[in-house]
Amino acid sequence: MNLENRLKELREQHKYTQDDVAGFLNISRQSVSKWEQGKGYPDIDNLRRLSDLYKISLDQLITGEEKYHTPVASDSNKSDHKTVGDFLWRYWWLVFPMLGMISSWFYYH
Repeated sequence: MNLENRLKELREQHKYTQDDVAGFLNISRQSVSKWEQGKGYPDIDNLRRLSDLYKISLDQLITGEEKYHTPVASDSNKSDHKTVGDFLWRYWWLVFPMLGMISSWFYYH
């Protein structure tokens, strides 16, 4: 299904008028009409807002299907290997005052 048919189908499924969609996007009704006739296409910001309006992903909005649905990896799959950067990030409140004390010790000795 092409984008213009998809936009019209989604609007009708949600029982919105072209004026309703235009008001939500803060654009003219004529712009919505052009999109549905295939005489123009929404920019990326309007595509994002349309996906919010219809509560679907951008993939679903554009193609009608969820193409790249992959489960999010949980933290349990993460390695327990810690780096120095992890330590500094987690304990910055402990490390940086110590650095100040060390540098002042070198300054006075």
